[in-house]
Amino acid sequence: MTVNPPTKEEIDALFKQLKAKNSENRICFDCGSKNPTWSSVTYGVYLCMDCSAVHRGMGVHISFVRSTVLDSWSWDQLRTMKVGGNANAAAFWRQNGAGQMLSGGSAGDAKSKYTKRAAQQYKPHLAELAEQDLLKSSDKRVHVGVVEPATSAPSD
Repeated sequence: MTVNPPTKEEIDALFKQLKAKNSENRICFDCGSKNPTWSSVTYGVYLCMDCSAVHRGMGVHISFVRSTVLDSWSWDQLRTMKVGGNANAAAFWRQNGAGQMLSGGSAGDAKSKYTKRAAQQYKPHLAELAEQDLLKSSDKRVHVGVVEPATSAPSD
């Protein structure tokens, strides 16, 4: 089944839903600034512009950054943001002994945070969550807080 890429309107609506659903997505994961408009697709977290620059400086092999407002997105990238989010990432970091890395800090702290063992373990965990979500999707698109579209039953 071929699915068209998400439209700008679908991307905007999805990010609006994800931020409304979880208030932690309305602050920067790294520094706590309000109303982040960037994200790390790699970790499914929301970032402010300043922290997104730090992530860009680390390289795409550590963190792939996209604007939630300006850039185009694939369904797979949007799915990562759906199953990720700041709260899920923070919980994983805490459960894996890296809770001390969650408070805001310098660019050096960010690089350390995203190269630590917990961060490296989170990437495959997030990929598994995204795969599970994809298997639940009848049309390969990302749906938040709505019932998936019904597939039409074959007629006799």
